[in-house]
Amino acid sequence: MMRYAVPRYHSLGQISGLNDLMRWLIVEDALKDQKGHHLEWVTTFHNGFRKLGDEVTVLADAAVEADIRESLSAVPILPPSIWHRMSDGSAQLVRYSRVFIHAWQTWRVMERYLRANPGFDAIFVPTMAVHHLLAWVWLVKRHMGRSSCRVLLFFIHGPLRFDANTRAIQPDGSPTQRLMVRLLQSLKPEVETGKVVLGVETKAMQKSMECMTGLTFQVFPQPVKCFQAPLALPTADRPLEMACFGAARGEKGSEILQDAVLAFRKRFPSNPTRFSIQWLDNFDVASKGMVGKSPTLMGDPRVEYITRYFRNGEYLEHLARTDALLLPYRLSSYAFRGSRVAIEAAVNGIPFVATEGSTLAEVLRDFGAGLTCEDGNPDSLAEAILVMQSRYPEFRQMAVSQRGRALEYYSVSNFRSLFLQGPVENN
Repeated sequence: MMRYAVPRYHSLGQISGLNDLMRWLIVEDALKDQKGHHLEWVTTFHNGFRKLGDEVTVLADAAVEADIRESLSAVPILPPSIWHRMSDGSAQLVRYSRVFIHAWQTWRVMERYLRANPGFDAIFVPTMAVHHLLAWVWLVKRHMGRSSCRVLLFFIHGPLRFDANTRAIQPDGSPTQRLMVRLLQSLKPEVETGKVVLGVETKAMQKSMECMTGLTFQVFPQPVKCFQAPLALPTADRPLEMACFGAARGEKGSEILQDAVLAFRKRFPSNPTRFSIQWLDNFDVASKGMVGKSPTLMGDPRVEYITRYFRNGEYLEHLARTDALLLPYRLSSYAFRGSRVAIEAAVNGIPFVATEGSTLAEVLRDFGAGLTCEDGNPDSLAEAILVMQSRYPEFRQMAVSQRGRALEYYSVSNFRSLFLQGPVENN
């Protein structure tokens, strides 16, 4: 199997100052309900930093659900998340006006909060968008100039697009892309001194954002949860279980997955392999229109559609019963964006199939085990399913052998040490 160079990482205590306790402020306005990965993302950091002895305060959406507020002792003061309104079909003028409205709302709340609650060592904003950036430029420039607090602005998305013809990642050329570049470049003095750290989770995103802005971006691991021990090998009484979790969407290749499973089941109707597909809503694909669940697969006893969000802790229970994950995510989005699910597979010793050329394939080759398939090709995915099924013990052994390295790299302690270390050696 092809190997890539593994990013360097450090254990606590290797660098001077890493053992000093810190006060973290995590600011996440998308922390409202169970939708998406925001709750898992913030909870992992909250619990991980506290386990290392740090103090952690979480700011959340003012309307955050009560059980989330209680579990994280979250302060519910932030304006309604922009992420929940990104694809609501609003007119262009309305969408652009939200950038400034949300920035003003964020600035007003955070300026008051930081004035009343000084003394944090680090402020971490886990899911940055241009709507937040304008507010944080104001805060850094006007409010935090004399503070020793460092600010980590983390970008899981960027104003980028993948060119299928040239296979290059380029700026999308939108007005918000140009605004983001100007705002980021205004932070150049703070980035150069380390006052502001610009974080991303993939090397492709790092390279693209640095080319676009001329600034230094630092790659960080995305810490995830894991269960205690890998699953036992499948037997005649427990057939192989393959799955894809998370809301079905075109960018995740959900229609490709469904077509591949359908082709596999037609070709091998007596094969005992089972499939679980989480499908919350139908979705639109430009080449096909609205895509819904396959009536044929809905009537197949070896295929299960999960049509609701997981309850707290239920996702890990499903993951613990899964032998292999099928992740045919499209290059149009995942040539540069990261995937939490691929990382969860690696740290849990679960083989998976990923799209060749995607960031998921990079995780597979650096820290996991499995196969790649062609972008947007259900036949290629169906063939990968067949190979995974026929050679599963081999892939499983490889995945388990890689698990320790994955756990160490994708950890909160490594994230923390890289933040304190700075970008020079990491890059």
